[in-house]
Amino acid sequence: MEIECLNSLTAGQARDWAAFLKSAAHQHPRQDIRFAHVERALEWVWGSKTPSVCFIVGPPRSGTLLLYEMVVTQYSCGYLSNFAKRMYRTPVVATFLLRKAIRDRSGAFDSTWGELDGNAAPSEAGRIWCFWMAYAAPYHQNARGMPSGRIRRKMPAIVHILGGSVIIKNPILQADIPQLLHLFLEAIFLHIDRDFANNARSLKRLREVREGEDEAGWVSLRPSGWERFTKADPMTQSCAQVVLSHQDIETELSEQRSTQRVLRIAYEDLCAAPNDTLSEFERFARANGVALMRKCGAASPKGLTPRHQPMDETQRQIEFCLRKLRAEIKPA
Repeated sequence: MEIECLNSLTAGQARDWAAFLKSAAHQHPRQDIRFAHVERALEWVWGSKTPSVCFIVGPPRSGTLLLYEMVVTQYSCGYLSNFAKRMYRTPVVATFLLRKAIRDRSGAFDSTWGELDGNAAPSEAGRIWCFWMAYAAPYHQNARGMPSGRIRRKMPAIVHILGGSVIIKNPILQADIPQLLHLFLEAIFLHIDRDFANNARSLKRLREVREGEDEAGWVSLRPSGWERFTKADPMTQSCAQVVLSHQDIETELSEQRSTQRVLRIAYEDLCAAPNDTLSEFERFARANGVALMRKCGAASPKGLTPRHQPMDETQRQIEFCLRKLRAEIKPA
């Protein structure tokens, strides 16, 4: 019954429902609980196939969001939207309701510290992942998580609605790459790499903007070994976060024997020649059995000017700190 009702919605009705639910979510945060039975029905009907999942990984402020935005605006693919994050208990229903807006979205490239505006914009969807994978969110120890079978069924349901593969970007998930590969055996990874000094300085500025977000002073992902730098100054912590994050990704994927399923992308190359980078991504995806289809009418991405930091005393201190840390921190 629920499936018939959903399939009978016109695009206009879906937008009306989305507007209503957005308004209701402000007044009643648990509004989406009433749609739980519809969520399960969609999972059951559309969640039987094995989805192609691509994870974008890299330190915070390394260019992961730029890559995320470029991929989802150029290719027909599924992703978790801001609206799905709001309805974190029923993201498949949220995706269905907003399907036309998501498919038609052309991209904005105007993020504010890693977040894009608009219900249809791609999201890190932290609420969803914390609800699904409590073990990947160490700051939510009381959450129970969701059975892996249900997580596996949600992704193909989203693919059925939007088409293509599912593109996921959330730095916290890098803390549990083995679990990601257990959930999605054929997952591929895009590992973005930005100049370490520019990355660390941008991360230090983010810490200043979001002061107090993490009781330990960190923002976003706490990489392995972060405890060694608990009493360090913010600049040293930012440098350590960049170095350790890359080390975690490389070590985890190597231990899982999945290095052939990783494409390393330089942030500077992505900015200077986005079409060349996306063409390389297409070849890599095909080689790993992931089909990609460009959106009809999608404009070719234009080159961007990489965000370089001025070579001042702060930058020199950061570069000195990075050299010292790289000498001290040895791969596990």
